[in-house]
Amino acid sequence: MKLIFGAILFVPTLSLAHENEHAEVAMWYQDPVALTLVTVAVLALGALVYGLTTKNRNFQILPAAALVALTVAGFAAFGNTADTVEPKLAVADFGTGQTVTLYKSPNCGCCSGYAKALEEVGFTVDIVETNEIDRIKSEQNIPPTGASCHTSIIGDYVVEGHVPLEAVEKLLTEKPDVAGIGLAGMPAGTPGMPGKKTAPYEVYQLTKDGEMLPYMTI
Repeated sequence: MKLIFGAILFVPTLSLAHENEHAEVAMWYQDPVALTLVTVAVLALGALVYGLTTKNRNFQILPAAALVALTVAGFAAFGNTADTVEPKLAVADFGTGQTVTLYKSPNCGCCSGYAKALEEVGFTVDIVETNEIDRIKSEQNIPPTGASCHTSIIGDYVVEGHVPLEAVEKLLTEKPDVAGIGLAGMPAGTPGMPGKKTAPYEVYQLTKDGEMLPYMTI
C-alpha cells in the first residue's frame, strides 16, 4: 500500500515539476487535477489505516480499490499535463537579429527553458549564471511583488520572469516608454514552465521609477 500511495503522489508531482527547485515547490499544487488526486488519496489512505486497525473489511476493500483507481488516474494525468500554451505571434521569428542577456541562478532549470523558448523565435540568448540574482533585480527596480526566477535584458528593456512571447513581441514592436515588462512568479504553462494554464497571465509594465502597472492579459 505504501508503494501505491507513493505512486499517487509521485506521478502528478513528476508531471508538473521541472528539473529545478523552484518548480518543484511551486508547481504541482497549482493543478486542480493533481490536488484532487492527492486529497482523495490521503483520505483513502486514512480510511484504509482505520480499516486495518479495526479489522473492518469495508474500510479495507473500498479504500484499497480507490487507491488503485487513483494510481491509474495519476498515470493518466502524467500523459496530459506536460503541454505548455502555444504562443500566438504576429511574426513567428520576431526575435531574429536581437540579443537577450538572461540572468539566472546556477540551479534554475526553468530559466534555461525560457532561454530555449526565446531562441526558438530567433533571439540569440546569452545566459549569465549568478548567485546575486537579487542584486540584478534591485538594479532593474523590480519590486519584490513582481519578481520571478530570472531577469532578461533585451535592448533597453528588462523582461522579468516567464513573460509570454506575445507580450515580448508587443513590447518590441510598439516600443513604449517603459522600463520593461514582467510576470510575477512562475505560472504553469508559460514559456519554460510545464503544466497547463490555470489562470490568465497578468503581465505588468514597469515604469522607470519601478512602479508596476497593467500591461496586457493573456
